[in-house]
Amino acid sequence: PPQMNEEQTRQLAAYVASLGPGPAVPDEEWLDTSKGDATKGGEIFRINCAMCHNAAGAGGALTRGKYAPPVVGLEPKHVYEAMETGPQNMPVFNDTNLSPSDKRDVIRYLETLDETGSPGGISLGSLGPVTEGLYVWTIVLSLLLGCAVWLGAKAK
Repeated sequence: PPQMNEEQTRQLAAYVASLGPGPAVPDEEWLDTSKGDATKGGEIFRINCAMCHNAAGAGGALTRGKYAPPVVGLEPKHVYEAMETGPQNMPVFNDTNLSPSDKRDVIRYLETLDETGSPGGISLGSLGPVTEGLYVWTIVLSLLLGCAVWLGAKAK
């Protein structure tokens, strides 16, 4: 169960924000993704984010045991704040690097990914061609083994 209600959470956030410098909580204007351009956001995402979070936004392993979390299905506010603060291994994308409009476009693109699902069928974890190839080889080898056993049993 939640230990604080919504108002207490806002008050705590305001108190923590007053303790030191840092980015402000994003305005609702920049969180309204209906004004975002998913095409432009996709381009920005592929250039700046896909190397860690992969093109499908599913996250993945990084070097030295680090991990990039999935970014689809998140609240726009959380994605925006992550771009502003650069949590853990993530670089900071402040307003000098990406404008608030660019951030809104990226969030709109992520929402589009979440809405459309996997256009190629089963996503197989969205980990790329290695997973897909392993899956296909496992099926093919299983079928070949099954045929060999069947032919061997038939020959007796």
